[in-house]
Amino acid sequence: MEEKYKTVKKYIGLALYTPILVFYYYISKTYDTIYSNSSSTSEEFLNLKYFGGFYFTGWNFSGQVYFLVVAVADELTILTGLSTLTNKIITTVRHYLFTAIVFPSTVLVGVLFWSLYVMDRELVFPQSLDEFYPAWITHSVHSFVVVPLIIEINLPKEQDYDIVEFQKALPILTAFVVCYQTALIAVYFLHDVWLYPLFKFISWFQRILLLEMLYCMTVVFLYVGIYLQHLKRQLTDTKFSY
Repeated sequence: MEEKYKTVKKYIGLALYTPILVFYYYISKTYDTIYSNSSSTSEEFLNLKYFGGFYFTGWNFSGQVYFLVVAVADELTILTGLSTLTNKIITTVRHYLFTAIVFPSTVLVGVLFWSLYVMDRELVFPQSLDEFYPAWITHSVHSFVVVPLIIEINLPKEQDYDIVEFQKALPILTAFVVCYQTALIAVYFLHDVWLYPLFKFISWFQRILLLEMLYCMTVVFLYVGIYLQHLKRQLTDTKFSY
């Protein structure tokens, strides 16, 4: 029984992440199909079509894809017994990518999108877009993306695995958020387009304040993600101590 558990533990990460990676590929191809098959002149639709890569949801989705590729590669290096150095490098990239970018960004996307959607969906995803995007794809990039977070935190790991600490992850998260916010503002100055309708109705002071608040939210979510990882390890250590 114990041997069977060890076998399952060995393959569980690969078995869970591979189909999610395939599903994400399908989502990307679905977006391509939507954009290639529609000649709509709707402003909201055209913004998504031509500036889709500048929405934070898109940045987060891309971050998850990169993370899944690294995670699958990491699982494969363990299974195939590649050199310790190669495995260590890939594992380190996996932990930093997950902790510093994927976890805080994904939680921000989920919390912010659905909060604004409930209050007034026109501020974040106008009803006119329902004509082009089926509900399942909206949930895929704003709700389902939480699943890899749950999996990564709960995957069986060695008891002495390294958790990226807050002070090391914060500069990476800060650089990521600053790059995104710079891109967001650049799109406005270069194309006179605010990707998020909310920005049209507030002053520059309020916009800067909002961007700072969103950054602070990602920092809080970074802390929460690290706390959950430490909590999971403590629970695991307690389990093995009996």
